Amino acid sequence: MNLDRLLQRVCIVNISPAKARPQYSGLLTFWQFTPLEMKTTIGTLVLVGCCFWISAEAQGQTQLKFWLNSSLGAHEKAAYQKAADAYSQKNPNVKVNVEAVPGSETDAAKLMTAVRSGVGPDLAVLDRFTIAQRASTGLLSDLTPLIKKEGKDLSQEYSEGPWKEVVYQDKVYALPTNTDARVLFYNKQILKAAGIDLSEFDPAHGPISPDRFKEIAFKLNQTDSSGAYTRLGFVPWLEQGWGYTWGYAFGGSFFDSASCKVTATDPGVVKGYQFLWDWAKALDPQKARTFVDTYWQWPSVGTLPDAQMPFFTGKVAFVITGNWIFPVMKEVAPNLDYGVTYIPAPGGLKTSWSGGWSVVIPQGVKNVEAAYGFLRFVTGEEGQTFLAKEAASLPTLKRLLERKELFAPEYEFFLTLLPVSKSRPPVPVGALYWDKLKDAEEAVITNSQKPEEALKMVMDTVQPQMDRFCK
Repeated sequence: MNLDRLLQRVCIVNISPAKARPQYSGLLTFWQFTPLEMKTTIGTLVLVGCCFWISAEAQGQTQLKFWLNSSLGAHEKAAYQKAADAYSQKNPNVKVNVEAVPGSETDAAKLMTAVRSGVGPDLAVLDRFTIAQRASTGLLSDLTPLIKKEGKDLSQEYSEGPWKEVVYQDKVYALPTNTDARVLFYNKQILKAAGIDLSEFDPAHGPISPDRFKEIAFKLNQTDSSGAYTRLGFVPWLEQGWGYTWGYAFGGSFFDSASCKVTATDPGVVKGYQFLWDWAKALDPQKARTFVDTYWQWPSVGTLPDAQMPFFTGKVAFVITGNWIFPVMKEVAPNLDYGVTYIPAPGGLKTSWSGGWSVVIPQGVKNVEAAYGFLRFVTGEEGQTFLAKEAASLPTLKRLLERKELFAPEYEFFLTLLPVSKSRPPVPVGALYWDKLKDAEEAVITNSQKPEEALKMVMDTVQPQMDRFCK
């Protein structure tokens, strides 16, 4: 084929001259040239090339892939999306693309597979208590050099608990976004109808004792003609009634840093699990499971819409949950007459525990500097403000906690708990520990294993893995 015929087949992207920066318009224009025209325009053709596609990268716009955990609530996802949009608007040379991917608190399989295949995201949201474990496997980039380059001591800007969770072996592998606290919510209408004195749940009187609480809760149970429960006063393992919740409520400790030992068999933790065992036995484990599977399907399935949460529908009078519930409640149960108080605990012990999310830069990211820029934004004042306003999150930045205008009155009790609220141990077996504690909880609430036996199995499984990191 001669040059004339070759050039007659050249395809050129149709570029609008009005654009300050050319963009691919999706249209191709085929120009037919005479030999003379082709000779005079050959320089242009060489520069344009055949079927030349102008990408976003060619325009100088960096594309960042930001993965959200699919277990995040809708309001949290919306807040992260708003932060991404705001950052892209302020920085037109960077486009943050948000994507929700399968995962949970401890399930990072999708992220691990993608990173190891070289197709991972530039940033991702991970549950903060798992950071040490993910860092120990080499999944995450060390942010310490980037922080030092910035010249700021970020450890002084964030609350102590959240900051400890993102540090592993004196290196920073994530930055915290939000935090929370867990409390006991109660349905005032149900309690009033049963003749219960609401003053017993006034936070000014401190936590109600577990025995008195059980007495009240069981008065509220209702059954149908077959004996199946149609209402329960309280299901201790519903929503946020995890092993950590009750272990801390009974004064337990889950890790001894001095000996580098997980302490699942700590007396207080055993008492917390015994509380679950006794409550399940009193309800009848199978009848209790049938009730939960019928009215909520949590945590085993959790497919029902928020509006059917048993606390919203009056199927339970009490539930332990956190501040993130407020936006949902305003949407699906705006007229619910409720109160909040301390988690029941012996001896008037005021307890709660806090979790929260963080943002990481996985290993192998090409645009590290650009990713870090957005990381600082989404975990900074503007990003955390979106989370506070959209998702009722509590900030991890100390200076934002002082901005009272961010918080509606219902936040106040949660804010007062932060100084006493505990965190899950930030250890390199954190995800494994959580999963095994959940297994023990399942065994206890089904009365298939005694607390001591179930928790010893946790120790026997987790401690050998922890030993690999102990010096």
